[in-house]
Amino acid sequence: MHGEEEYANAIRTTERLFANQSAPIGSLSAEDLEALEGVIKFEFPKEKILSGMDVVSFLAETGSFASKGEARKLIQGGGVSINRDKLSDTGMSITAANLLHEKYILIQKGKKNYYLIEAK
Repeated sequence: MHGEEEYANAIRTTERLFANQSAPIGSLSAEDLEALEGVIKFEFPKEKILSGMDVVSFLAETGSFASKGEARKLIQGGGVSINRDKLSDTGMSITAANLLHEKYILIQKGKKNYYLIEAK
């Protein structure tokens, strides 16, 4: 039954991420975020976020992008969202205000690649 359980987890993740894209990201609980299957998860030093850092460096340092250049290009092309908000400014800063439940940031790269960053 392992296959059915994995299938059910994939369906739940899909529903959480895609079912209501217009719903505020805050409507996902910390438990919902932690339970997301198929989402690549990274830990990141919370103190860097609290002191503020530019979004391009953040995306590269979290491992969600291979380089700052890749992050910059995809932001300029409209292919990056943070907490469901599409980025348009490569000069944006990531701060404590971006943290969901005071510890998570959800990055979307392209249409199907999601990364959950946990600030520790």
